[in-house]
Amino acid sequence: SPARAQDEAIIAATAETRLAYVLTGLSDLDELSRAGLEGLSLVLNRRTAVDAGDPRGVNLAVDDLNLFPLLYWPIRADHPDLANGVSERLDGYLRQGGMILFDTGDAGTLIPGQAGPGPGEQRLRQLLGDLSLPPLEPMPEDHTLTRSFYLLQEFPGRWTGRPVWVDQADPNVNDGVSSVIIGGHDWAGAWAVDELGLAAYPVLPGGERQREMARRVGVNVVMYALTGNYKTDQVHIPALLERLGQ
Repeated sequence: SPARAQDEAIIAATAETRLAYVLTGLSDLDELSRAGLEGLSLVLNRRTAVDAGDPRGVNLAVDDLNLFPLLYWPIRADHPDLANGVSERLDGYLRQGGMILFDTGDAGTLIPGQAGPGPGEQRLRQLLGDLSLPPLEPMPEDHTLTRSFYLLQEFPGRWTGRPVWVDQADPNVNDGVSSVIIGGHDWAGAWAVDELGLAAYPVLPGGERQREMARRVGVNVVMYALTGNYKTDQVHIPALLERLGQ
């Protein structure tokens, strides 16, 4: 029956941790996302306690978004318009604690130091026009994302040099965890692997050192999505222990 089929799909999606990416309808971009999250899953399996399965593409109009704590969403200038009802579904997903990593991937097309949004970022603004998002800000230096697993000062991908934005999370909602991360560094391109598990695309300008840092960015984002602000909470441990001693 349809209900049983739905239950089986939910069990399959939640039986193991799966990184999810938004299906855009652009076949080359969707394949890049799949290869990128496959490469990031390999890194997670080797370096962390996360046992990640094969990545899964998600249709925003029909799939149950709440099965996935994190969605990777690449935005290109030719990204199709959102289907009716998708904005409302996304609002519900974010309100219930979901997280979206938006990647416009256009940092490599911009002149270093160039002000103003790139073509992907302009398209992103159009697509998000109907979403009820809190104000965005450049990622603070003390944001939990900078230390959720690795200690990071920059967030490079295949490209680098552009700011990364996060929403100004309300500390009274979802434990103050940011629900939106926006950048243009083409993280999937840096994570992507081929059939042999080898890096699929060159990384510029920093080469393999930059790729390693991009992988660390991916690990931090996943750990942040799975564990929230626990790293920030740790600063209160001495005070809590003192109170318990009393």
